Amino acid sequence: SIDDQGVRPMLALRRSRRRFALPALTVLLAAFILAACTGPGSYRTVRGGMSDPGNFVRDYLQYAGREGPVLVEVPAGAMGLTGRQLAPRVADMISGSVFGMTTQFTADRTAVREPNWRIIFLFNNALNIRGDEVCAGEVRQNTGKPSMNSLAVFCHRDRLYASVSGYAESFGGVDDPAFRAYARQLVDELFPRNSDEMLRLGGWDD
Repeated sequence: SIDDQGVRPMLALRRSRRRFALPALTVLLAAFILAACTGPGSYRTVRGGMSDPGNFVRDYLQYAGREGPVLVEVPAGAMGLTGRQLAPRVADMISGSVFGMTTQFTADRTAVREPNWRIIFLFNNALNIRGDEVCAGEVRQNTGKPSMNSLAVFCHRDRLYASVSGYAESFGGVDDPAFRAYARQLVDELFPRNSDEMLRLGGWDD
C-alpha cells in the first residue's frame, strides 16, 4: 500500500488481516526495524510524473512491447559500471516484473520494434532534475554521497508518461539481490496495478 504522501514501504509485504499475539508482534517489528535501518539495500520509492498513470500507461507499455522487448536506457554509470554496461543488467533484472504482463526489456536498440518508447534509469540523479528533462536527454548526477537517489521514467520520444523516484542505501554492487529488488520495485511503481486487474488475476493475498 502507499501512504498519504505517496511513499511505498521499503519492502512489499503481503496484506494480512491476521492478528498476532503481542510478543510475536514485538519481535516482528524489531526485526523489521533492524532490517530497515542497517546494512545496504534498504530503499523507498515515490511515484511521480503524471498524477494518475493508471491503466493508460500500462496500455502504452503493452503496445510498445506487443512484438518484442521494450528498450531500457541508462545514460550514466553507477556502482563502478558505465551506463552502457549497466543497461543490459537492469533490463534483465526487470524483465517480467510488471504485474499481470509478460513484458520483456532489452538494452539493444536494434532488437526493439518501438524504439521511441523506452524506460530510462538515472542512478545517483541530482535532486533538481525532473522526469521530463530526463526524457529530453538531460543527465545530471550527484555522486558525492554513498546513498543512491534514482529516477526511472517511461517516455515516448521526449514526452514523459510516468516517473518514479527512489532512494536507497548504498548497495553491494550490481549483483546485490537488494539492487535487483529495488530496480523491479521502481518498474512496479511505473506501471501500477489497479483493483480491477487484481480481482481479475486472483485478488490480493489476504
